[in-house]
Amino acid sequence: MNLQQILTILVSSLMVLGCSQDNEQLDVLQAENSQLTISYQEQLSETRQAVTRADSLQTIVHDMEQQLAELSGNTIDFAASTAEEEAVETLVMSLHRGWTSMFKSKNTDDLLKYFLPKYTASAVRIDTENVPRVRRKNDQNFEQWLDELLAANDISLSFGETKFLYTEVKGNVFVTSYRTTLRVYEKNQERHTSSILVQVAGQAGDAWKVGQYNWVSFNY
Repeated sequence: MNLQQILTILVSSLMVLGCSQDNEQLDVLQAENSQLTISYQEQLSETRQAVTRADSLQTIVHDMEQQLAELSGNTIDFAASTAEEEAVETLVMSLHRGWTSMFKSKNTDDLLKYFLPKYTASAVRIDTENVPRVRRKNDQNFEQWLDELLAANDISLSFGETKFLYTEVKGNVFVTSYRTTLRVYEKNQERHTSSILVQVAGQAGDAWKVGQYNWVSFNY
């Protein structure tokens, strides 16, 4: 074997060795790239979970701040700024007087005169045993329910302070929400006290009247 042949074999061996090394390096790089991709995806998933947890914590903190404000009596009350908003608040206070008067006179007109000819009403009541009860009424059966209340109970009512939370009027249509307390007496003995959240919607014609009346009460 001459020198030229030996050199040719050496060059070929080096080329094969180089290709083999290149392939090994490529495999290593591909493996590292795959591992980096997996690591990136894991970190991205962890980041998203952390953001979700942070959002959840912010929501919890916000809810707790609201509850703390309520317990400390620092809730912000809505203040009527227009004549229309004041008229809506006047309607709400008239409703309260209507309830009180109705149980004294046993006449449902004392309350229903503040309602439109067509209306709906719903009530969610959590009684003193923490049992929820739901009632949904309309103009066809709400009066019947009131008559049954008047016939079955010797009841009188007393409303506490009313705190308006929000009122909006657009044209002759309105919606308002508020909180109040209610004491219920049976035969002049206090039966329970209720914390009530109410939403009222309706419209104005000759007067402001109720078209939708929804409330949730907690009895203590």
